[in-house]
Amino acid sequence: MATRKQIKTAIEKRKSYENDYRSLFSLLYHNSVLVDNLPNDLPKRYLLRVLKNRGAIAYDKETKLFLPFSRVGIDVYGLPKEYILIGYNGLVLTRKPEEVVILRANDLEYSLEEYIENQVIKLVNYDMAIEQNLESIKTMSFAEVGDMAQLQSIESMQSAKRIGATIVYVNKKALSGCETKVQQTGAQYLIDKLRQDRKECMNETLSTIGINVANVDKKERVQDAEIRASQGFALDCISTLVETFNHDAKIGGLSIRLKANTSLYKEK
Repeated sequence: MATRKQIKTAIEKRKSYENDYRSLFSLLYHNSVLVDNLPNDLPKRYLLRVLKNRGAIAYDKETKLFLPFSRVGIDVYGLPKEYILIGYNGLVLTRKPEEVVILRANDLEYSLEEYIENQVIKLVNYDMAIEQNLESIKTMSFAEVGDMAQLQSIESMQSAKRIGATIVYVNKKALSGCETKVQQTGAQYLIDKLRQDRKECMNETLSTIGINVANVDKKERVQDAEIRASQGFALDCISTLVETFNHDAKIGGLSIRLKANTSLYKEK
């Protein structure tokens, strides 16, 4: 029963951590770009969410709607013969390629959400490992008591000690013969290494949405080289989204444009 309860607690904690990371990366992504000439009936959050989750969105020239899509058939060049546009309210439209404009987040129409989800799992694994290592290195203590009355007193004292409180007993003799012993766990302290690996994973994820990061734990000369490398990677990532989308919009005759909005891009 105790094991099942601990497993349930761990699962709930993992879900909470995953939601925290997922929300953090999503809100940073949504703030990483601005949308110029956004149609009045097109919510910015909807547009960016579809681009993040599906890697592309289709503009229907007839209805002037921006919708997720799927492909039907292929021609000699491997391009779709038709597009099926799907609205969240159940609307389904079948269109020829010339009747739509496909706006991509990248040339491969790769879903950034898949990458973020994989990174979130890695980060949560690091967090859980850090907590487990922290728990494993704690010195265990054993209290030897003579009867149940002493057991209750010792339990109260241990609880007070954990929260940093002071407890006073009028009758010291009530605790005579009681002895607390400690035992080393033998576990190795790995938190510093885990935190460093977690930081690198976090920085890598932030760079993919154009956030400027740097490892300040290293020497200044090494920092400069890493900062330049990470800045270049972050700029390329945010530029891929902006330039690919804007190219497709221009070719399709649309006025809508994305513009990078991260501090790194503004500094450039």
